[in-house]
Amino acid sequence: MARALRDKGGNQLVIVELDDELGLPGSITNGVNALNCGLILESGVDIETKTEKFKAEDGRTYGQDEEYEGKTTGVLMESSKLLADYLAFGTRGKLHLEIKYQGIKGGKHQEVFKIADVTPQMSFKTPGGTKAMKYESVSIVQSQPVVISGANISAIEAALGVNIRAAGPVTIPAEREHVIMETEV
Repeated sequence: MARALRDKGGNQLVIVELDDELGLPGSITNGVNALNCGLILESGVDIETKTEKFKAEDGRTYGQDEEYEGKTTGVLMESSKLLADYLAFGTRGKLHLEIKYQGIKGGKHQEVFKIADVTPQMSFKTPGGTKAMKYESVSIVQSQPVVISGANISAIEAALGVNIRAAGPVTIPAEREHVIMETEV
């Protein structure tokens, strides 16, 4: 059971710009159309549910509506010009493929893939710079499945110097905030 219980994350977050058809660029370059976000102090991947109840004058609930929002948050430990410029300016008005390695969960490597609208922001702080650079994105749910090929995953690995454990293809199902992929340790 010890292999199944781990509290630490994976310390890997990458984003790659997508075109209007949700395709990856022909050439991926860190800081130009993609970003290896570097070291992470803390992060989270969540789906929040907002519920609205419909009550009549008698006080009874006769229905409810739910709205879901997928989010990734984190504190990046690095604050290089490349990272700051891309997060502040390179994410504006663009969608990204976000890949977040969660570490080992339940005895398997776990990665989250999603289509993300990254919040453009930047924060420098001295002292405490390793706790200043915030990261946040929201999931952009698609009406059709989104498939990331094995060749695209290999291209991301080579361009950003990261290890993506899901070999591909990876499919983000229609009407879902993300997909979680697990691979053997």
